[in-house]
Amino acid sequence: MSRREAEITLLVDGRPHRLVVDTRTTLLDALRERLAATSPKKGCDHGQCGACTVLLDGRRVTTCLALAVAHDGAEITTADGLGD
Repeated sequence: MSRREAEITLLVDGRPHRLVVDTRTTLLDALRERLAATSPKKGCDHGQCGACTVLLDGRRVTTCLALAVAHDGAEITTADGLGD
């Protein structure tokens, strides 16, 4: 692992995931590109449209504005996780 990488753990829709991400990776990109979670959408990239919104530890968060490394250990519920 380089200085620009970090290992994080995320609980997404009830499933644990460990991954190594670049420290500049947004939570949205980690979810979509690394974990294949397609319900959060990439919209405006400015946090205004709400397409990337998930529940993060029970709170509504726009993932395009959140860095993945800042949420190590977080519990994330996407729209897919609400469908059960």
